[in-house]
Amino acid sequence: PSKKISSISARGRCAQYPKNIFHESGGFLFCSTCNVPVDYSRKASCDKHLETASHKRKAEALQSEKGREQKVQKTVSELFELTEVFCAANLPLKTLDNVTLKEYLECNLKNVGIIPSLSHLRQFYLPRVFENHVSKMKEKLKI
Repeated sequence: PSKKISSISARGRCAQYPKNIFHESGGFLFCSTCNVPVDYSRKASCDKHLETASHKRKAEALQSEKGREQKVQKTVSELFELTEVFCAANLPLKTLDNVTLKEYLECNLKNVGIIPSLSHLRQFYLPRVFENHVSKMKEKLKI
């Protein structure tokens, strides 16, 4: 028998921990320190993540950089929209690899979070943007 609790949501699991330990985005639970998704269906999984060496190392690094604003990982829909906007404006995605622009977007736009690399955007988001565009065009052409 599985020990998963099917009635708990990512937001519910997030509420069980002190503020800024975990955050919920798009139905997923993310570690606010590591910016990685964590299995929220088991509390033990969340507790185990907090005990890992990499989490502790990142938490210590954040403590030493107290003045900096913490960036959090965002879900697919928000990065999908960013990719779609760049394509609609006919801007090359490689522009997002510019360090200065990337820092500006991450600091000044609410829903961006951490922007992945160009290759990640091309591989995972651009095909979805294209499929979405094709389906919208097919709907418009139907009479």
